[in-house]
Amino acid sequence: MKKKILVAYGTAAGSTGEVAHTIGEELVAEGVEVTVAPVEDVRDISTYDGVIVGSAVRAFHILGKTRRFLRKHRRTLRQIPVAYFLLCLTMAEETPENIQKAKNFAKPMFKTTEPVSLGLFGGCIDHDKLTGLMAQPLKSIPEQDHRNWDKIKAWAKDTLIKILQDA
Repeated sequence: MKKKILVAYGTAAGSTGEVAHTIGEELVAEGVEVTVAPVEDVRDISTYDGVIVGSAVRAFHILGKTRRFLRKHRRTLRQIPVAYFLLCLTMAEETPENIQKAKNFAKPMFKTTEPVSLGLFGGCIDHDKLTGLMAQPLKSIPEQDHRNWDKIKAWAKDTLIKILQDA
């Protein structure tokens, strides 16, 4: 029977969702059944063999809807393999200092459960997709896209191996 993996993501302007779907495509290519969904749409995770949770970072914090998802599903997440990924502008340049800063953004995720893997990826600003309170301040920053798709795809494949080892 095929293993079932959930890729749940919190996005503010869509770029984290795009990464989640790319991760899902990589996992499907490896032969597992995958559901990719926004965290706010996920009701039950009990039927999955593993979960990957992603979040955008805004104002140096993961999104509130991602934190709510982690709290809501804490008990089940502690019983199955879990991986996390973040998208943030801090990772536009992969220096040891920036990696440590990005890891600090993930601390609320680690309070739920220790992951089998943590992906830290550069973020994206597309002025046309910005909404909410942060839209106006972010529009003062030039448009940019620091997502490294090869790195994201490689992380997905490596993470799947770790999830299946722990499942």
